[in-house]
Amino acid sequence: MNNYNDYYNYFNNQLNDMNYMPNNYEMMQDMNYGNAFQNTFMMPTAQNQIIDSYQGFLRGNMFGDLYDPYKNYQPMELKAQTERESLLQQVQQLKFAMIDLDLYLDTHPNDREALNLFNSYRTQEKQLCEQFENKFGPLTLDSNALNANNWVWINGPWPWEVK
Repeated sequence: MNNYNDYYNYFNNQLNDMNYMPNNYEMMQDMNYGNAFQNTFMMPTAQNQIIDSYQGFLRGNMFGDLYDPYKNYQPMELKAQTERESLLQQVQQLKFAMIDLDLYLDTHPNDREALNLFNSYRTQEKQLCEQFENKFGPLTLDSNALNANNWVWINGPWPWEVK
């Protein structure tokens, strides 16, 4: 392969061999990629074990089989100093789990276990956000805690004042 046309023809033939149809999502799901992409990357599959939200948050990955630690590195355990930090950490870990499962469900929309887990995390996250906002004020601009007569952002501690 010495020129552009050789590369173009090679990849075009590879795509034709794989029945590539970019405009048809159903066909793409059933596509057989063959050996060409076998070891290029690792996608989560139904065989991957989905771990709990806390461990997933520490590792940065909700799939136990896809976590590949660096040498002997162990993720640092998070220790909240206050109730505010504890609630915020729980909200963050559930949001992370929801995002990671959402990405997985984009490619595996029929995985009922993952979908049920996503919905469970979404319900828990909503409850924790409400609990946090009742005690410490709004988290986002669309929070119900902002339905007050005055601007409540000013009432809480500023980020540099939180200890």
